[in-house]
This record gives sequence, structure tokens and C-alpha cells, in this order.
Amino acid sequence: MAQADAVAQAVVLAPGQAGQIAEHLGTGAGRPLRLAFVAGPGDAAGTFAQWVGGRHDERVPVLTYSAQFYTLVQALGAQALVAVEQGADTAPAHPSIQLVSLPRNRAARRLGWHLAERDYARRLAALMRDWRPDAVILGDDLKPAAYHALARHTRVFLTLHNSFWPMGRRPQGWRAGLKLSALGRGLAQASGAVCTSAECARQLQALAGRIGPVEVEMPQLLTAQLRPLRQRERARDLLYLGRIEAEKGVFDLLDAFGACVARHPDARLVLAGAGGAVPALQAAIADHPAAAQIRYAGQLDAQGVHQALATADLLVCPTRSAFREGLALVVLEAAAQGVPALASSVVPAAETAGDACATFPADDRAALETALARLMDDDAAFAGLAGAAGAIRPRMTDRRLGWGSCLARVLAGQDEPGAGAIGTGAARPGALRAGRV
Repeated sequence: MAQADAVAQAVVLAPGQAGQIAEHLGTGAGRPLRLAFVAGPGDAAGTFAQWVGGRHDERVPVLTYSAQFYTLVQALGAQALVAVEQGADTAPAHPSIQLVSLPRNRAARRLGWHLAERDYARRLAALMRDWRPDAVILGDDLKPAAYHALARHTRVFLTLHNSFWPMGRRPQGWRAGLKLSALGRGLAQASGAVCTSAECARQLQALAGRIGPVEVEMPQLLTAQLRPLRQRERARDLLYLGRIEAEKGVFDLLDAFGACVARHPDARLVLAGAGGAVPALQAAIADHPAAAQIRYAGQLDAQGVHQALATADLLVCPTRSAFREGLALVVLEAAAQGVPALASSVVPAAETAGDACATFPADDRAALETALARLMDDDAAFAGLAGAAGAIRPRMTDRRLGWGSCLARVLAGQDEPGAGAIGTGAARPGALRAGRV
């Protein structure tokens, strides 16, 4: 195993940073720092079991947030409480990290959803009141009142991996304004944040103002997953990776591919992922005039994702504006493997991928067809796009830019730019770097 792939190397602390965090959070002398983390709907307990065994989660193509949190706790000599939605009873024992189950009803709808979320927030606040952490790290999907309740018991820090509206399309109208204003007041209770994209950071600032240090993480890959870069000269093997939903643009892609494939009988399209529209997608493929050149590969594990990228020429991410895309991580995963991308205008990852990602206006099927046709018909245009892919790879293996290292700087209240700072101004496409916003 390469040193960078060791779980203990997943987070990089600057000299003296542990002391800075303790001082900033007001940890009393003679006791360890106490951190709480509210994990999302993923299997953080399963990730913990692999982390205890000295491995990163083999099911996920990138280093997970939860594994980086566990490593940060260990590096700080801290104690941690991790609230997971399921699986805490199967987690192995650990001297400084405790997992507790805090079930959340994500299937409820309408009034039932509001009641379920209110109950979840009440139980979460009670857990923090009883455990009394120095800080809690949690996501952006709580009701506004929950942030106020939590802030009464501890310092709140945010980890944002979703946008609040499609990029460039902030909701209008007085109802939307009231809702976003209430959310902004709740988010303003936080003392800092780590965001998955600069767009998420911009939206957070638009809602909550300046809440403290805010950093943009760079997703991290295992070096063992990276394959030698190869020259891609023609766009013939197209790949879609993501949720199989109409809002993700999969049916738009089918139509665009159908319009282009007559000129390129050697072209192929692979779609991989899971979602509610899988039956409809399979039926659409069966009825497609170019069905022999289209394959649905199902949901892929981490190894399957990287294998699919190894044989692809072009990744297509045609997300529609009805879907709030926080990043579209697969665009960066693809670029790191030398695969350029074509993405809609609401995909924030295009900003990070820069010249390795072409874009088209979201929701415009004709524009998608035109953009795809240009890359398939014009080998020089495609080669130029492909030549820029791979440049992002060093940043996706630089653990100083990962979520856990960003979180350490935010917890320390550092106002000086950290590794990969991008400043407070508007980022230039193609020049964005992970770091402070």
C-alpha cells in the first residue's frame, strides 16, 4: 500500500494545529477534545469497521468523509461521538470513538415529513446536550430551528455537499424568499463550514453571510486506483455514471446519442447507476434504434467505477435544473483518470474540472445534442478537451486539500489561507483550486 493510501495519512495537520483547535474551541485544560459528527444516510458504521481494520471503504470510489473524520479524531487525540442512522450496534469497539444509532425517517412525506424531521432534531439536540461536545459537525439538510437548538448546546460546524438551488437559478418569489431567509438564519448559527464545491460556498455566504472559516474540499482518490493516463483522440465510448432519474438527464442523453450515432456506427454508450427510473431506462434502451450500441451496466462498486472510466473516452453528466447538484463528483473522478466530460450548466464540478469539461445549457436537449455531436464529429476539439484531463490528479491525491484537513483548519478558526486557497472573489472557470473561500 502506498503511504498516501494509509488511513492514518488521510488527514494532514499543520504543526501546532491540535493546540490551535483546542484553544479555539475552548477545551478545558487536562481533558481531551470532544467532537461529535452527524453522519449522513450512508453506511458510516460499515466504513468505521473497515477503518478500524486499517482500510478505506472499498465500496466507495473516493475517501469518505466519515473515514477522514475518524482519522482526524485519532490525530488530535480526541474523543468522538458519531450519530449514524443505522448499524451502530454492529460497529467494533474503539477506545475514543463511539457510534450511536439515531434513526431518521427519510421516507415520510408532507406533514409526516415535517413531524419526523422535528422529532429527529429534538433527539439530536438531546444527544448533544447530554454528551456535551466541544463542537458538532453536521450537514445542511436540517430544519432551520434545529441549528438554533444545537447552537445552544455546542459549537456548530457545517459540512455541505448539496447546493440549496441549481447553480445560477436561485428561486424567486416571496414564499421562496421567506423559506431561504429562515434557512439562512439557521445556518448562520454555524462557526465555519467545509463545502464540496465553490458554488455551495457561494450559496452558503448568500444565505448566512460570513459565518467564519469556510473551505472547499477537494475529493481524494486512492493512488492505487489511478491508472496510467492514455491519449484519447476520438469520442466513441461514452459513459454516464450517476443516479438513474429523469432529473439527471439520462433520457436526454439517450435522445442526443441517437441523433449522433448514425454518423458513428462504432460509438457505444454505457449507463451505470441505480434509481427509480431504471425500469423506464431499460425499456427506452430496448426500444432505441441504436439499442445494440447502448448498455445499462447497473450499479457499480468502486472498482467497477474506475474500470468503466478506464475504457471510456467521454463522460456525460446531463443533469437537469430540477436536480440540485452539489458537485457531481464523477466529473472529477473521470478527469483524474484522464477522461474529459460534457456537463450541463448546473453541474458545479465543471468549474473545478476547468478545461477538461465542456458545458451546455441545462434542460436544453438540442444544446446537448449539438455539444455531443461536436465532440464526436470534431476529433481535434475532443483531443483538446481530453488533453486537459489528468491535470487535476495531483490535487485529488494531496491530502492537505481533503475534507478532513479542511475541517481541521476550520475547527482551528484559521483566517489565514490554507493549502490551495482560492480567496473570496469570484472563481475563474478553469482556475478554481480547493481551499478557502
